[in-house]
Amino acid sequence: MTSRRAPRAPAAFQVGLRRIEIDDVPMPSPKPGEVLVEMTAVGICGSDLHYFRTGRIGERPLRFPHILGHEPAGVVAALGKGVRGLRLGQTVAIEPGISCGRCRACRLGRLNLCYHVKFLGSPGVAGAFQRYLVMPAVCAKPVPKGVDPALASAVEPLAVALHSMKLVDLRRGESVGVLGGGPIGLSVLALARARGAKVVAVSDPRPARRATALRLGAARAVAPADFVDAVREATGRLGASVLFECSGAPDAFDASVAAAERGGRIALVGIPEADAVSIDSHAWRQRELEVVHIHRSNHAAPPVLKQLARGDFGLRRAGFFSETVGLDGLQRAFEELDDDASAAVKIVVDPRA
Repeated sequence: MTSRRAPRAPAAFQVGLRRIEIDDVPMPSPKPGEVLVEMTAVGICGSDLHYFRTGRIGERPLRFPHILGHEPAGVVAALGKGVRGLRLGQTVAIEPGISCGRCRACRLGRLNLCYHVKFLGSPGVAGAFQRYLVMPAVCAKPVPKGVDPALASAVEPLAVALHSMKLVDLRRGESVGVLGGGPIGLSVLALARARGAKVVAVSDPRPARRATALRLGAARAVAPADFVDAVREATGRLGASVLFECSGAPDAFDASVAAAERGGRIALVGIPEADAVSIDSHAWRQRELEVVHIHRSNHAAPPVLKQLARGDFGLRRAGFFSETVGLDGLQRAFEELDDDASAAVKIVVDPRA
């Protein structure tokens, strides 16, 4: 009698620094309260690039082989026992943070700060660069009609942008500067404009990303060395009301402080590769700046999805999405996004391709 082989599905593994390989993994099945989702679009994030280049973020190294990816959208393929409110074939965006719901942070409603969180693609937690993924049903957010898979995969960076705006209380009519024109910085730009703020300047070393920022409505898009002067010129030398540092570059922290008006607010959104960075403490103190650091997002996916039902914030028209590749194109996609000469902004992976 021949044994029947258990079904398997493809996944992309980081097997070393700057090395991705494809292999099959056992086909997962949902337990009670869980949902099986077939991935249709997974965005490549800047933090994925950190892991690709260095194998770590901060004090948390990866153990190879490891599956990255935490910006997934997909289609419900199976429902675990007891799941309500979802149906087979439904398109969902995935909240990548699985919080415990019991610790002090969770009880305070700050799920992104959960002491026991399991975050897709982080050390010890398999990510979404695979054909099928099992998640708690509460993490599967129904996607409105008309929102395509690539746009649904952008819910996570847009949620980070929205969370950062809540923490600095961005208001209509305020002047905004954005340091970093990658996917997070451009998400901040698009949402800030939608909230009625004036984005006076965006900085990025890549000309193509500066062009995308202009198409999204930034008044100016400049190289990082010109950012502080651009903000001051646009604001009558006062500085911007709110700065969003989205690059993680070491000199961007001091640039944020230098570009802020007195009493302004700064959101540190980017993840530095360095373990320690400096901020001009005297300029920070003398301007009495409010500086907050952003860690992922909190309850922000549903309002983002609600807004996407009305439109895409101009992301497609501006060229936010560069291309879609299969799992076998992930190695090249990482290399392209890591190339300063590349014009790519957001590359999306379709594990079915």
